[in-house]
Amino acid sequence: MRMLIGFEGLTGAGKSTQSGMLADCLTEQGLTVTYLPDNLTRAADPLGRALLTLFDSGDPFSRHEHVVTDTLLGAAIRADTYATDIAGHLAEGSTVVEDRGIHTLYSYSLARLLQHHHIVRADAITWLRNVGTFAGPAAVRSVWLYLPADDAIARAELRQGHPYTAEQRAFLRFVHDAYAELARTDPDLHRVDVTGLNPQQAHHAVLADLATLPTFAAKRATAA
Repeated sequence: MRMLIGFEGLTGAGKSTQSGMLADCLTEQGLTVTYLPDNLTRAADPLGRALLTLFDSGDPFSRHEHVVTDTLLGAAIRADTYATDIAGHLAEGSTVVEDRGIHTLYSYSLARLLQHHHIVRADAITWLRNVGTFAGPAAVRSVWLYLPADDAIARAELRQGHPYTAEQRAFLRFVHDAYAELARTDPDLHRVDVTGLNPQQAHHAVLADLATLPTFAAKRATAA
């Protein structure tokens, strides 16, 4: 039974930790699991690497100063990722755990639109989802690791050893608001509140959320 599970959220929310913990947990239960780290920490095929090079402006919060360019490049990167790193594993029956999925594309683009453009939110989301149809299917469940924006920012700053600029913090707060807006309109994006939880507690919260997904529960029961 194939299944794609994505982890979403602000930098500092714990996506890499929790996606890795879930992959390890499912592997220990006898499932065939493919863990896909985010684009910055995994090898890419030549086309994917070329797209990432085009996308990289040196500042992850200010790409090309044009949201359409950023969105289309982001969609192309996700389409290549899906074709080269996800589709084949799903076809073989593997569970794929993705650190940053298609909602990362949506949230960062929506944040730019909300911050710099006067646009109806519903219209912006419709446009993003239309672009997203070219980026490959979304996860059957996208787990939004929710932390208050300032908590996530503080964690990320501690991890990287230096603070963000005021402009970068402001943008990340818009990303946080964008995730909230997306979660209100997309039943496949589930908010899992990890505020105040240690990694193990957050892992159990993730498992509890995924247990509401029939395909996930059935797959774990079969493995057991």
